[in-house]
Amino acid sequence: MKYPEFTFDFSKRNAADDIIDTLIEKVLVAYPPERIERIRSRAAWTWNSKSAARTYDDRISYLVLIPKDGLAKERPIPEDATEVQRNMIGDLLGMLRNADVDDEFYPAFNSGCQQVTIPSMFGCVKECISDSDHIKPILKAPSDVYSLPTADIREGMMCHTMLWNMAYKYQRAGKRIPVYMTDVQGPFSCAAQIWGIQDFLCDLEERRNEAHHLLSLCTDAIIHYFHAMGAVTEGNLVPIHCHPVLWVPKDCGVAVSDDFFAVVGKHTVAEFSAPYLDRIGEAFGGVTAHTCGNMNHLAETLNAMKHLKAVNFGNGETDITDYAAKCDPRITILSHKSGASCLGLPLYDTVGHLKVCAKAQRDTGVKVFATCLWAWPPDDIKFAKTWEDAARL
Repeated sequence: MKYPEFTFDFSKRNAADDIIDTLIEKVLVAYPPERIERIRSRAAWTWNSKSAARTYDDRISYLVLIPKDGLAKERPIPEDATEVQRNMIGDLLGMLRNADVDDEFYPAFNSGCQQVTIPSMFGCVKECISDSDHIKPILKAPSDVYSLPTADIREGMMCHTMLWNMAYKYQRAGKRIPVYMTDVQGPFSCAAQIWGIQDFLCDLEERRNEAHHLLSLCTDAIIHYFHAMGAVTEGNLVPIHCHPVLWVPKDCGVAVSDDFFAVVGKHTVAEFSAPYLDRIGEAFGGVTAHTCGNMNHLAETLNAMKHLKAVNFGNGETDITDYAAKCDPRITILSHKSGASCLGLPLYDTVGHLKVCAKAQRDTGVKVFATCLWAWPPDDIKFAKTWEDAARL
């Protein structure tokens, strides 16, 4: 399988191009090399990276995403702007919005999120059912896994579209600003979507051979897609999407999602998910596993993974205090402030989230990276000192 190559003609300009050029220069000024190095240095320690040059025991690593209107910034998008130009302007304004907060926010372009990305390599498409998007399964019977088309990246597929967007943003910025990976669903999630979620979950016990065959195909496709994302960004890919604002050291691998962690048991994860995540981790030097929902029941199971570098969850969905107490200290916890609650867990404001994450690291020694994605009150820039104080160890 070859990687797509993209060539763009940037000589044809419109009003949006002038804005993009101005914003790019402002971002590069706001994040000079010494600031980028400072962000990477603290992040490397938090990730337990071999590249970490020093110890940071003053506070946890954290970032606070300033809301769009938090600094009263205008969004100057001309009417003739294309969709990708609109996205670039939004990304660049987001980088500038966060420049005044001295945290670990890492400036890079956002690649967006499409769960069909990997399944599209096998021919899957989205369909709308009851005003909700779903991925249309392509298997009529479990045995069809043996006759699936070879995973590929072709024009017209979502996997190709996502690469095009990454390449455009990277090249349009003169290759001076990196790009975050798009959301990559893990092998279990991809297999369930290709098979049909309900049927897949019900068939696992009786159709183990077919399930493992499909999981292996999905794992190979995911590994290839990561290489493709790296190729179109010339290696300037930040391989995390959960959530796309943190730096990942080169020796800490890539991130994938498995939202089924929240709805399946530890024995299912041990047989049908963890081994394939570990294969991805082996290919890239590590893997981060993200889920939406509660994963407190999986700490010991995931501790047994050889290549797991980090786990990511919302602190209103997974109890970070409980998880950190069970977590192997070699594994970093990426905990984001959640807008959803599971099992009666509290919903924290920005300061509360930072405090509970700092306490988890202080009490257990497990490294924690706290992200506040929606900074509801206090969310004004004047509270930056309050955030730093809350993150203290």
